Amino acid sequence: MDILKDVIEADTVKLDRWAVVFHEEERNQPTSSGTQTEMSEQTMNNPEDQTSMIIMNNYFGIGIDADVCLKFHNKRDANPEKFQSRLFNKTQYAKIGLQKMFFERTCKDLWKRIELEVDGRTIELPNIEGIVVLNLLSWGSGANPWGTSKEEGNFSKPTHYDGLLEVVGISDVSRLGLIQSKLAAGIRIAQGGSIRITTHEEWPVQVDGEPHIQPPGTITILKSALKAQMLKKAKKSRRGGTATTICLTQPHPETSDPLSGPLGVPSTLGDPHHGKTTPDNTAVDSDEEGDAFL
Repeated sequence: MDILKDVIEADTVKLDRWAVVFHEEERNQPTSSGTQTEMSEQTMNNPEDQTSMIIMNNYFGIGIDADVCLKFHNKRDANPEKFQSRLFNKTQYAKIGLQKMFFERTCKDLWKRIELEVDGRTIELPNIEGIVVLNLLSWGSGANPWGTSKEEGNFSKPTHYDGLLEVVGISDVSRLGLIQSKLAAGIRIAQGGSIRITTHEEWPVQVDGEPHIQPPGTITILKSALKAQMLKKAKKSRRGGTATTICLTQPHPETSDPLSGPLGVPSTLGDPHHGKTTPDNTAVDSDEEGDAFL
């Protein structure tokens, strides 16, 4: 009943949403039935065949975080009957992380192998194996890759409605585990309203926890005209009259569980409904101290 009362009395607020546009690199390969020029002209005449779009509410990742997530996702799809225990699932996720740390450095030198542009400016990348682009400062069961330092430097204080994205670097899988365990933060790289990543080889990527292998090409993240509707109420703190805010919305399956583990363990490892979303894919994590999405 308390939740129903909160909904009735709540105010409506907005959440930024973003369009992630994937455009595959053109492949000008001749076949026995056509010349290379003819194939090139056909590709240019059908650009929609190389382009797809996903609406993002929470985050986008490319590199090590998406790589670990994708391998777990594939293992669970192959043998879903084995992945019924949350503890077992997290153990499997940790094993994948260890494999990536010692034997499968597939994302090594990512910083040399992709190009990043933020608001039209080319960004020089540090030595990292993964990039996370955040709309909310809550990712992977509530971790904050951006960090909690009050010294913003050249960056503005992030919010979920400022029209800006935060770009964070992950140095390796061990740092990924520390971030997920809320013991460390990532590397602050940039902040802006449009992101463009250019690749010349396949890379694992994920959008709001859904991973896949993306062919070479460009990945552009732009502000969407659509905004998510959320409900906010004022709640007095126990220490007195200071008000905090609580945003009420449908939980996103990737971030609804308060438990978290090392090596980038997502919150849905034991959830049989993983992958099911609400019609508008409304995000659930908050990026401001005192906010919570229920």
